Amino acid sequence: MNASENNKYRELTLWIIIFSILLALPTKLVFFQKNDFSLGKEFSQKASIRQSPIASKRGVIFDRNNYVLAEDIPSYEIGISLKDFSFDPLHINLLSTNLDLDNDRLKKRLARKKTKYLVLNQKVVKQKKEHIQSLEIPGIVISNRTFKRNYPQGEIFSQLIGLTNYKNEGVNGIEFALDETLKAEDGYQEKILSRKSGVIQNTIIKEPINGSAVNLTVDSKIQFILFDKLKKAVEFHNAESASGIIIDLDSNEILAMTNFPSFDPNNRKKLKNMELLKNNSAIELFEPGSTVKPLALSALLKNNPELIKSAVNTSPGWIEFEGYKTEDARNYGTLSTEEIIAKSSNVGMVKLCSDFDPNQILRTYYSLGFGKYMNEIFISTREGYLPEYKNLSLREKVSLCYGYGLQTTLVQLTSAYSTIFSEGVYRPLKLIKNSSQFEEERILSKENAKQIKKILYNAIKNGTGFRAIVNDHDVFGKTGTARIFKNQKYNDDLHNALFIGMTKIEDKEYLLGLFVKNPKINGEGGGDVAAPIFSEIIETIQKL
Repeated sequence: MNASENNKYRELTLWIIIFSILLALPTKLVFFQKNDFSLGKEFSQKASIRQSPIASKRGVIFDRNNYVLAEDIPSYEIGISLKDFSFDPLHINLLSTNLDLDNDRLKKRLARKKTKYLVLNQKVVKQKKEHIQSLEIPGIVISNRTFKRNYPQGEIFSQLIGLTNYKNEGVNGIEFALDETLKAEDGYQEKILSRKSGVIQNTIIKEPINGSAVNLTVDSKIQFILFDKLKKAVEFHNAESASGIIIDLDSNEILAMTNFPSFDPNNRKKLKNMELLKNNSAIELFEPGSTVKPLALSALLKNNPELIKSAVNTSPGWIEFEGYKTEDARNYGTLSTEEIIAKSSNVGMVKLCSDFDPNQILRTYYSLGFGKYMNEIFISTREGYLPEYKNLSLREKVSLCYGYGLQTTLVQLTSAYSTIFSEGVYRPLKLIKNSSQFEEERILSKENAKQIKKILYNAIKNGTGFRAIVNDHDVFGKTGTARIFKNQKYNDDLHNALFIGMTKIEDKEYLLGLFVKNPKINGEGGGDVAAPIFSEIIETIQKL
């Protein structure tokens, strides 16, 4: 093959390649056009479709009369677009004042050069939002509405109701205990946006699910009275704290449960002492002192009903037992069993209990609710402390009879007394309306309970509880004064003052438990400090 023929073949091959390329080019262009259209459409959809949440509302907490104790209210995020902000000192001061911000810190945040948008407050209520808008400060940005938790009754209920966190989840109190019932679930929606027209289509993908409401057994008016009297008692006696609980004995429903000092749940920035979050009525442990004597006597009467007829010589006003000295307030001489409780004689209780089986006493205490969690009221409680029978010395055995060597909470102690006033039948307390019923159980015989109730009447009329007397009312109750164990010893200068009492107003029986921690002035014992609170509360409730 000569050179000219070779050139012809090369030329032919080249033209075939060129022709193939030209033939394939339109096909390729069609492919790219179709593919680019799909990509462009997908990008366009992503750019124009937005998903946004639909806020849900946590369940409302009501009292027994449908007064709101906790609810979700509309709130808004307020921020600043720095490119539009004036940086006028007057505007900065207005923002810091109205949004409760530190002025110097706000100035430092505004001075950050790279910042384009600054969040000032994420939970601003509607009224404040509208006020901020009326100031007409340039650059202010107000976001879509969400919800924040609001507590209309403030500090009066804060430790019982509890709080929610930034996710609106319950973290303590009723908010935590009933979180599954109260919690809500946000929905979400899709919006198709146009640069010119804004939202052109809005589709709800998932509806929000609001939380369920809860009704408590508490009465806001009675709760306020209890809180007010506790506050005044703490201030008058310069005490560390005070706690109280009020029960309707007909239904065993808790009408009030509160403590002082407390905190404002709507202004958490001022909460510096985390101890104030605790509902001490349900979780603070203490030795019950003389308030346990009627319960100890009920255990003794189980074993020996004739003991009620006994007389005990308490002279000379003290007794040494197993190497320890136990004293009375004074020398009472010979006392009947009823008078031992009325006069709150420690010597008398030592002599009554010294020959009895301590296991009988411990079993009675346990059956009355000591040493158990109170799951029936749902909120956090503590089980307290009961010693083991096998580890008890003789001295520890008799100490149990006048309130030392065991620990309880105010709600446990008050619940135990409710058994006495229910003719010996233990009925669990109720804090939630329409909650599950727990089984009742007979703990004391009807006769035994009636005998103890009669003794409690005498303890008010002729005993240490006379300051709890209310005119034209039969009052039943028992005072208690317990030394505080601190630094590995009991201190004669540190006391807790207690009173558990019951009376009837019209057709309703009220049982009150009162605890004042370490009163320092104007009295120190249950008779001087706690009993007068009872009469003040009852007299105020009568006026409702």
